Amino acid sequence: MSNLLNGRDALALMDSELGKLRHSLAAALADADGVESRRGTIQREQAAAYGALAAMRLGLMQAGGNGAEFDKLEASARALTERHAAFVVAEKAALGAQEAELARLEAKRSGLAAQHDSAIAAYETRVAGAEANLKGSAAYAALVEAAEEARAVTLRAQQKLELARTDRAEKGAPYEQDALFSYLWKRKFRSPEYSASGIVRMLDGWVAKLCRYDQAFLNYQHLTQLPDRIAEHAVFVAGLEDKAEAALVDAEQKAMREAGVEALKAEADRLKAEIDLCDKHIATAEESHREQARRHEAALKEEAGPAVEARELLAAQLSRASFPDLRVLAAQTVDTEDDRLVDALVRLRAEEISLDLEAGTRLTRSRVLREDLARMEALRRQFKEARFDSPYALMSRAAFDEMMSNLMKGSMDVRDTLRGLSRSVRRAEAQAHPDFGGRSRQDTIGLPEILGGMIGGVLGEVLEEALRETARGSSGYGSGPIFPGPPPRASRSSSSGGRSFPSGGGRGGAGGRRGGGFRTGGGF
Repeated sequence: MSNLLNGRDALALMDSELGKLRHSLAAALADADGVESRRGTIQREQAAAYGALAAMRLGLMQAGGNGAEFDKLEASARALTERHAAFVVAEKAALGAQEAELARLEAKRSGLAAQHDSAIAAYETRVAGAEANLKGSAAYAALVEAAEEARAVTLRAQQKLELARTDRAEKGAPYEQDALFSYLWKRKFRSPEYSASGIVRMLDGWVAKLCRYDQAFLNYQHLTQLPDRIAEHAVFVAGLEDKAEAALVDAEQKAMREAGVEALKAEADRLKAEIDLCDKHIATAEESHREQARRHEAALKEEAGPAVEARELLAAQLSRASFPDLRVLAAQTVDTEDDRLVDALVRLRAEEISLDLEAGTRLTRSRVLREDLARMEALRRQFKEARFDSPYALMSRAAFDEMMSNLMKGSMDVRDTLRGLSRSVRRAEAQAHPDFGGRSRQDTIGLPEILGGMIGGVLGEVLEEALRETARGSSGYGSGPIFPGPPPRASRSSSSGGRSFPSGGGRGGAGGRRGGGFRTGGGF
């Protein structure tokens, strides 16, 4: 057995597990149905026994009624329990119908996914041909080189920014912890914005000599301003990278159009839209199935349906007679039939108590299964949303099994469980370079957003969050927001693999050329 799964195989395993859970839930509810059926029989037998005792003229019985009253009670209880049995059957049939609808939708999705895979294979074959033709172009090689250079410059700017932020936090701490320096800094001493009367200015100057403020002021000012200046530069070079990437993608998309991929792309996109719509229908059907299972469970617990009325009717009437009084009254007669009836009532009551305990256990199992089913369905939805169901997603079988185990044990929630799996997910090699054609092609073929085991875009988001944090800055002279932060943009990581060209470097990867430091727009 391979230690890797692709996304399609992993999704099939999740579908299989969901089918088992639904089958187990149906079996648990059916098991509880048997308990409920026996409970209804006990209620009818109790009413019949009381009616027989009344008919034997146990006139001193606390119930104080006559045989006709218990005959009515038995008839009412019988009618109500029969109606409840029909109610439970109807609920069970509705649950079965929901299961069948889910099975139909999932089978439909599997068929659409197979068609989509075929459409993608045809599309990718045409794209790979377009890429092969384009690689021989010197103009294209120049565009790739420019994009790689811009990406390298941006990465180095981000690294320098992070280093400057770390220096500001670590090296700035001694200044900020010095009470005299902090006092003068907050008053903007030695800055053009400083303002004070003669005596205060003189005293501030005296304090400045005590703490050697002048040299510290220059050092701390440089320390606080440097991250903001680097951040401005990082935004500038990020814009240059965007332009270089856009020029490269435009050239690739033009080559794809000339290769005639548009019709193939349209067909793949149409099938993908149908799959997305099917997923929405599945989510709706899953919600309906869970609600139907809850209703069925409520009916079995006699929280809904005619059995509620039957139990209230029996409880109101039968509570007026007690077993000790019945035994005393039965002992006053010569006939043993009344003793047998009282013994039968005691036995029925004991069985009823036992059934109540058993029903609680069995219904608890159905509730647990419903919760397990809801978690598994939520996991499958998020698994699809992350594009981990793509045939281009590869994951460790051990990590997948661990994810399923953690979820079923309830030791982790759905989000944390999926995050754990994402660390093992890798992207399988596509026929053409993953970045070829830009985001539009990636969306069409469903490439998972993965960078070296991380969910795609995470690395870029972390770096951009660093820029945003720096943009917010801290209070005080010489610091604060200099720029609003970079706009969100898709990262095209060089870690996704390299390209080979007749001359020049590849686009990313270990073999690709990497740009120098701040060669664009100046440097520091």
